[in-house]
Amino acid sequence: MAISGQRFFAIAWVGVAALSACTPEIGLYERQSQRRDAGPAEQPDAAQSQPEDSGIVLVLPQPDAAGTEPEVGSCGASVLKAKSIVVEREIEVWTDVVTTKPATFYLMFDQSLSMGVSQLWQPAVGALKTFLTSEQSEDVSVALQYFPIAQGECATGDGYVTPDVAPGMLPGHADALARSLDTHAPAGLGTPIQGALIGVTEYCKAYQAQHPGEQCVSILATDGKPELAIGCDEDPAELAAIAGRAHDDGVITFAVGLQGANFELLDEIARQGGAPDCDPMQPSYACNVSQGPDKLADALAAIRDSVVTSTVHTERVKKLEHVALSCEWSIPAASDEFRVFDRDKVNIRLSYGGETSMLVRVPSLEACTDHGWYYDSPQSPNRFIACPTLCDTIEDAVDAQVDILLGCQTWLPE
Repeated sequence: MAISGQRFFAIAWVGVAALSACTPEIGLYERQSQRRDAGPAEQPDAAQSQPEDSGIVLVLPQPDAAGTEPEVGSCGASVLKAKSIVVEREIEVWTDVVTTKPATFYLMFDQSLSMGVSQLWQPAVGALKTFLTSEQSEDVSVALQYFPIAQGECATGDGYVTPDVAPGMLPGHADALARSLDTHAPAGLGTPIQGALIGVTEYCKAYQAQHPGEQCVSILATDGKPELAIGCDEDPAELAAIAGRAHDDGVITFAVGLQGANFELLDEIARQGGAPDCDPMQPSYACNVSQGPDKLADALAAIRDSVVTSTVHTERVKKLEHVALSCEWSIPAASDEFRVFDRDKVNIRLSYGGETSMLVRVPSLEACTDHGWYYDSPQSPNRFIACPTLCDTIEDAVDAQVDILLGCQTWLPE
């Protein structure tokens, strides 16, 4: 049964055996009616098969009296296992599609003197490097800046709005970030949270405007509280409002507190900044790493996992599928066994369930019988095709085998 609109592949044939020839007088097949009238001496021997439903007797090739095998190409000498036609067709299937929204982190890292006095700097830097080189952090982009810095301005965020290390994709960007960390050390009085927050959030607002398909995340990591920074607003409500206004523009702001941080302020910054609860098991809403600066890696990982999300949806797509047609077989190409294919000297044999049936060639699909087959093109055939009822039999049989026998006159119905 042909499938329209499909491309067919040429399939190589493999010779199964070169069997003994049938005698020209008998040929490969004889009418069963003729054999029924024969005397005892003319009955088929043990080498002959008499399938009840074939209407013919298959005389298997035999060596001659001297044991000589038949010549290649002689009647019935070439028996080939049928090779199914394989087609390529386009089908529609439902599949899960995973979509990940890229994320860029702008980390504002406290380098005030208290980080050194409290001996937090080195272990915090080590934890940050651990996060940057983690396999789970691949495909996250990270930018880095420090506070306080000499050129930083609280009221405008100038200085802080420009990263010390521009964003780059991990893991390749981890080396540049590590080199920056290695050249910095705790320095400077005061904790200018206002300038740091304005700088980190304004940068993310501008970044998202230029990269609408990405999520920029502001991260403020500190061990202190807003104090001793000349010209900086220290009002907790106003500081949290900076994060709130940025969130109105789509920027998420996280707050990470080390030992000594003001968690009441950091919690409010995180809430208004649109960040989720960093660790529901902790009393603080912001990320709390006061137990040890080495926990900074865990906090950053939690932030990463909360914003770098993959969305799975199911959609219908088209794909190519290779299908073997169990009832269509390719005509063998010329070989040493048969140099020219004779369309009128080919027969098809079906075996299943311990029985063998010889099939009959019909002119076309319209002329099909229960045991019939036909050529795809009567004049220029490329394929053998089983009739629909025969195809059902083949597909239902678990042990069906189809053989192509060459060299003997094709058996046709009366």
